[in-house]
Amino acid sequence: MLKTDSKCPVMRLLCFLLLTLPSTVASLARTAQRSPAASTRLSGAIRPASPAGVLGRRSYRARAGRFRTSPPLCVRMMCGACGGESPGGGAERHHSGSAEEDDCLGASIRELGELAQPLVRGGDLGAAPFAPGSLPELPGGPVLILGAGWVGSRLAARLSQERCARVAVTNRPDWRSRQKEAYFAPVPLNPPPVSRHAFDIDAPETWDALPEPETLGAAVLTFAATADQLRPFWERYLRKVPRTVAYSSTAVYRVDVPGQEVDETTPLRPTARAAADAFLLQRGATVLTISGIFGEAQDARGVCTCFAAYASAGGALNGQKSVNMVHVDDIIAATAHALAAEDALVAGARLNVGGGVFKLHELMSHCKYPQAAEAAHARDDTDLSSKAVLSTRLLQTVMPRDFSFVPPLESAAAAAARRAALAPDAVGPSPAASPAADSA
Repeated sequence: MLKTDSKCPVMRLLCFLLLTLPSTVASLARTAQRSPAASTRLSGAIRPASPAGVLGRRSYRARAGRFRTSPPLCVRMMCGACGGESPGGGAERHHSGSAEEDDCLGASIRELGELAQPLVRGGDLGAAPFAPGSLPELPGGPVLILGAGWVGSRLAARLSQERCARVAVTNRPDWRSRQKEAYFAPVPLNPPPVSRHAFDIDAPETWDALPEPETLGAAVLTFAATADQLRPFWERYLRKVPRTVAYSSTAVYRVDVPGQEVDETTPLRPTARAAADAFLLQRGATVLTISGIFGEAQDARGVCTCFAAYASAGGALNGQKSVNMVHVDDIIAATAHALAAEDALVAGARLNVGGGVFKLHELMSHCKYPQAAEAAHARDDTDLSSKAVLSTRLLQTVMPRDFSFVPPLESAAAAAARRAALAPDAVGPSPAASPAADSA
């Protein structure tokens, strides 16, 4: 690895640049914070400003000081490159040591190329290009992701790569024999730094293979389960984990008038999922209520692919229906910030992750559906799954000031500009979307 005591001037210069880069980034981050306009994202509506005093100590530190408190960039790059644990976890880059190390310039270029590779192309985990430091610093201890499916696997990839977090994931015991089409497929996760565990919430004998709950920093429950399924697992395991974040669906909300606005105070439908949410909330878990999920347009879960799946399944093509969709990257960001926030802000709280809202005929037009013009003049909305999900609580209490949702009907040019802004040198596709949690 790069050595500060090398006799080679090129090696010493490269190491100096790598070691001083974090402080430079920190200075830029503080400058950007003093001038909020400088950190505005290119796409989507800017979230409302947070009221004074709303953000807790850890939330503020995660937002304003994440570059200062993060591991040095060269260490984070090593974590991604070698697949080791986060700094402090004992991981190191290992080299066999050879006469080639005496080749000063050649060794330096090879070393720098290896270290930078994960940030340029997302490593081997199949994650989206990302900007270093775009996710907050997480509390100590590994993160257990229960269900490494479409969203869960992408969350694991981002946390392990970007934050060098120690991550454990679960899959069903027969996961190796279950082949999924691209529309549902998770991204590959390479051990280490991600460890995989066979798990079935209905098979208590599989729970013993999970990491000891007291050693974890947090757990994220990505799949739906009933209160009866959750109760024994909570008592035996999850109650010992410092923080639990669970995913739910905006389909839990009761809609009395098609197209109405819904927030966290809206009454719920009497469903098994709503009962499971109540069980978790009463025990201090954070519930992220997520709308329909999408990914990049060129991938298997672009909005037009989602629409095609909806239409082919017989979905009603009422052009006036209100539809909510949220980008997978925004779900990952909301999850990470919920994990990093102060307990007073998120413990026992439901937070909507609604994304953008639009009319179905707008989606049809965006996807060049033949009946789009006709749908735009359709009858009044009569669909009781039609609603406009508000995410004000999430934006005001958890997310950074400059956060904005990725617009679902983003133009190709705007999407390219957004990806370039996040990772100007990144090459390759970002992850697509998961099955929509809310009916399109």
